[in-house]
Amino acid sequence: MNQGRSYLMLIGGAEDRTGNKVVLKKVVKTARAKNIIVIPTASSYPRDIKNSYNDAFKSIGIKNIDCFDIRYPDEADKTEYFETLEKAQLIFFSGGDQKRLVEVLNRTRLMDRIKERFYDGTLSIAGTSAGAAAVSDPMIYDGDYRGFEKDSINYSEGFGFLKDVTVDTHFLNRERIPRLTQFLVKGISQRGIGLSEDTGIIISPNLKFEVVGSGMVTLLNSEKITHTNYFEINDKNIFSVNNLRIGFLAHGSKFSIKKWSVLKSNDNTFYQKSLFERSWSLNC
Repeated sequence: MNQGRSYLMLIGGAEDRTGNKVVLKKVVKTARAKNIIVIPTASSYPRDIKNSYNDAFKSIGIKNIDCFDIRYPDEADKTEYFETLEKAQLIFFSGGDQKRLVEVLNRTRLMDRIKERFYDGTLSIAGTSAGAAAVSDPMIYDGDYRGFEKDSINYSEGFGFLKDVTVDTHFLNRERIPRLTQFLVKGISQRGIGLSEDTGIIISPNLKFEVVGSGMVTLLNSEKITHTNYFEINDKNIFSVNNLRIGFLAHGSKFSIKKWSVLKSNDNTFYQKSLFERSWSLNC
């Protein structure tokens, strides 16, 4: 059924592939996937990635798993890839280097067709780690553990499956609140989603999502910041910011990206008050 766009499923990395596989099972079920394409372009170890997800998806019951091991842009537009793509219900982007992933695949005919099918509502997209970060536009990278140092992070064009919201991964595990904070303070984006490991969000065509997994989803919003000295200090100095709004969502929580509000679990309507009505102040 054509819904205007399909499901977008983003994972913070290090999802369970050998135990109960809660996150991967939810991804497969949501996509109603019988044919899955794994794209390990972001990884330096594509064979290991291929074998790991092949085993994981087969254990869930998927029989048809293909791998597009594309290393360079001119490899993307092989005829056999398009033939396989038309049969797939799910594309799964692996972890690795999101900058490499986007540079190799963006503006290829293959990615153009992936996007066409996604926006037709016929092909779901999933990504983990770098594969999840790459769906943003703009896309964040670099600056781990130095996020409060001015000009320590970088950004570039992403795939653009999720507009005006920046996704970061391994979020609490690698202490990335500071780097996403800096990104928002710079004004590149105003809204950010941080995904912990073994944790994902299942974004429906109407841009509402459900949290699944063992960790937390962190939500950052800079629209009501009352103070920052970011633009006054020199590069590599530590900046200050006040009234950055922050929230945390656990497994089963539901959220509207459009409204930036939590959804009630019992009737799927909005709370009267925003999740962020009580702002947290973050001074650094």
